[in-house]
Amino acid sequence: MAGPWIGPRAVVLAGLALTALLAASPAGAQPRPAAEREAVVANETGLAVRELYLAPMTETDPGQDRLGADTLPSGGSLRLRLGRNQPCAWQLRAVLADESVEERRNLDLCRSSRVLLGDASASAREVTVNNDTDLDLRELYAALPGAAGRGPDRLGAELIPAGRTYRLRLGRRRDCVFDITAVMADGSTVARPRVDACRNARVSLSDPGLVWRDVTVTNRAGRALQALHVVPAGRGGELGADEGWGVDRMGTETAPDGSTFRLRLRLPGCEADLRATYEDGAAEAKRGVNVCTGPVTFDGSGIPRPPERQLTLVNRHLAKIDEIYVSSSAEGDWGPERLPDGLNRGDRQTLSVPVDCVADLRIVFPSGGAEERREVNICENPSITLRPGWAATAGLEDGEEADAAPRPGSVRLRNTSRLPIVELYIDAPGAPRGEDRLGATVLGANETLDVAPPEGAACPARLTAVFRDGQEATRDPLDLCAGIEVPLP
Repeated sequence: MAGPWIGPRAVVLAGLALTALLAASPAGAQPRPAAEREAVVANETGLAVRELYLAPMTETDPGQDRLGADTLPSGGSLRLRLGRNQPCAWQLRAVLADESVEERRNLDLCRSSRVLLGDASASAREVTVNNDTDLDLRELYAALPGAAGRGPDRLGAELIPAGRTYRLRLGRRRDCVFDITAVMADGSTVARPRVDACRNARVSLSDPGLVWRDVTVTNRAGRALQALHVVPAGRGGELGADEGWGVDRMGTETAPDGSTFRLRLRLPGCEADLRATYEDGAAEAKRGVNVCTGPVTFDGSGIPRPPERQLTLVNRHLAKIDEIYVSSSAEGDWGPERLPDGLNRGDRQTLSVPVDCVADLRIVFPSGGAEERREVNICENPSITLRPGWAATAGLEDGEEADAAPRPGSVRLRNTSRLPIVELYIDAPGAPRGEDRLGATVLGANETLDVAPPEGAACPARLTAVFRDGQEATRDPLDLCAGIEVPLP
């Protein structure tokens, strides 16, 4: 029996359908991979998120913290890529800055990838904090009235400069009333209790009893001004103490010598205490200054000066001393040269130096050589003899006592002639004449010189002194360790 008749049109249509089917599903083709799952977490809690965990509902382990060492600030959002072939149902756990926890379960990330932290049915609360003080805002807290503490710092590492505003995000919540506490740069606190963020979303930190004062400061101290503290009159502390002075009003700026600058401060009146600190650490204070009547000038006159100490120096070296420096051991440099005309051999000079007992000494010879001794107590040693070895000896000899007798293990040569001794030779007995011990210096009339055996040499020696007229005086043998005075010639 013949089958149904299929016309040419039906054959063509069947062929096209088969061709389309083969093109859509080629032999061996794989199904398309599932799209990569992702989540966008929006933080509208009013607090920073410290830890964030997100895992499929089938997992019992929440996995690793998705934030790591970072935090998610209030008002911020974070996009998380979760990978392919992931389920739709997820669970989320967020640990906030105040240790409270926000949890979401059975999140259908197939329907919506956005996850809101906060009360979605409440409005976003925020307060504009106006730092209309003259201090930087360092910390800011907001807590519900009656809370056990004031909660975490809402600023973190941020600093709100004086004169700036800050948007304090309180999050999506039904609460309207908060206790707000600000901590200023000087450690003082400003409390604004029961702020109604729903009715009045602006908070001022200034004290209405304080008036803005423009203070002009001029530096004429001969050095750069590094720090300046200004407080109401009577509140300034001791000059060398930080307590009572508040914060440095200059911040990171410095004022060179000769410069003038202006500060804008909030003070209860015109009178203030000011303390200037210079780049070398010196400081001076001006108390009870009327800052409304004119500029305040710091000229260094108020820097405490150490008392003047009397110091006598005696030159018992073989040469003239060209330069002498005496400065406090607390100073960073040698200061001025104290004797412009130098100190001749055998001479003594009394200096008046502003030092608090402990000083450093430096002497410079015509040859350019120098000797130094640090931390000399000139109150205990008001007279110092500068002689060979003085910078390294255990004790310092008084100038007068040093002249009483030669040092042990030496002899003192005294020139009793009217002519200076221009050459001096000290040799072993029987040895040829060696080098001149005086060099370019001389031993003047009635001057003395302590002489000890050269290092490693024996005490017996032959001593020869040559005077300016060519005459010679010899001592052979001479015990250089005898501790006696030897007149020449």
